[in-house]
Amino acid sequence: MAGAAFLLAYFPVLLYSWFIWWLDRYEKEPRRLIFIAFFWGMLPAILLAILAEVVLEPPLEEGFLRDLLSGSLVAPFAEETAKGLFLLLLFWFQRREIDSLYDGFLYGSLVGLGFEATENFFYLIGAGEEGGMEALLGLALLRIGFFGLNHAVFTGFTGLGLAAARLSPRRIPRLIAPVIGWGIGVALHAFHNGVLTLIGHLEIGEELSLLGFLSVVAANWMGALMVLMLALWGLYRERVWITYYLREEVDQGILPDPVYRDCRSLWRRGVRRWGALLRGDLREWRRLGRLYQAAIELAFRKHQREAIGEAHWESEIARLRQEVKRLIDAAILHPQGSSDG
Repeated sequence: MAGAAFLLAYFPVLLYSWFIWWLDRYEKEPRRLIFIAFFWGMLPAILLAILAEVVLEPPLEEGFLRDLLSGSLVAPFAEETAKGLFLLLLFWFQRREIDSLYDGFLYGSLVGLGFEATENFFYLIGAGEEGGMEALLGLALLRIGFFGLNHAVFTGFTGLGLAAARLSPRRIPRLIAPVIGWGIGVALHAFHNGVLTLIGHLEIGEELSLLGFLSVVAANWMGALMVLMLALWGLYRERVWITYYLREEVDQGILPDPVYRDCRSLWRRGVRRWGALLRGDLREWRRLGRLYQAAIELAFRKHQREAIGEAHWESEIARLRQEVKRLIDAAILHPQGSSDG
């Protein structure tokens, strides 16, 4: 029973996490931060949330009112704050890694998915002990199928708010964007828990119960669509920055035009690198990856210098420019790779 609960709780969530990570196509985030984000949600955030919920538990007798207050007020506040704490630390100490809105969504959703996996595991264990495998599978369908992206959406908004603050040159947006993002995550979480609590406690009839359930599902998936659209907008903005700032490097003779076009195109980069891999040329595959990574990071650092006003990137920009030149001068790009084909 525990093995089935573990597989059902963690395997789908790992697939969701892989897909969200895969969508980050221009500059991959450091693997250590990816792992830490998921781990924070999986264990420390769970423990902090439980502690906060115990402290903040309303002093009421067991029943509908206590469950409603705990589910729609205490739990959303405690859980989103516990998950958001890692994001706050990340954006404070590793803000150089945050280049776009998508980066904020990525880290937020990974924290949320780690949290959801562990939470689902304990819920599924409880369902299996009470109702056997049939109850376990039924709850798995509900929590992983219908509500499988809940925590990714809730905490994804917190990440988006922090990323918006990170990328804004103005003081007021930097102060309010994280609060707005966190507040949206808490509000969606509260709506989800509140409606399900009402359905579970009140005899409102099958039609109203179904309507309430569908409204929760719709809100969750609309939230997922909204946060994904905002994140994809962030990816689009990344391509705009690459197009603009690397064009200057081409004009200065630092970056060959074919490499510039590769950096702008997910398709071209994929074809070039996979072509090297399929030919068995692992060395070229790694070299191309390093070249593209350095060039794209150069574009992002130039954007942060110009748009956000972070003048301290001058030395990093010079280093990246030298790295790009070194890679090209060292013939990292093979002749067949530098053609227009």
